[in-house]
Amino acid sequence: MIIWDDNKNLKLLRERQVSFEEIAEIILRKDYLDILENQTRPGQLIFVISLHDYVYAVPFLIDENENIILKTAYPSRKLSKKYSE
Repeated sequence: MIIWDDNKNLKLLRERQVSFEEIAEIILRKDYLDILENQTRPGQLIFVISLHDYVYAVPFLIDENENIILKTAYPSRKLSKKYSE
């Protein structure tokens, strides 16, 4: 199961015009580009996804019930350069 904070989802829609619903669909279809370890937060991983013609980083955790907990989503120039070549 993929879960997220509804308030964070509304903030993402307002500020970045992306939603966790869109991101969850990409993850469930296994259309993500990669999964990376988050270098700044031990135990956290990052989905790399393509959305609206740009590459986004989506940090997440996996809880004790194996739920995927989406934390946020942000456009990444660094990942766009790496995965768009």
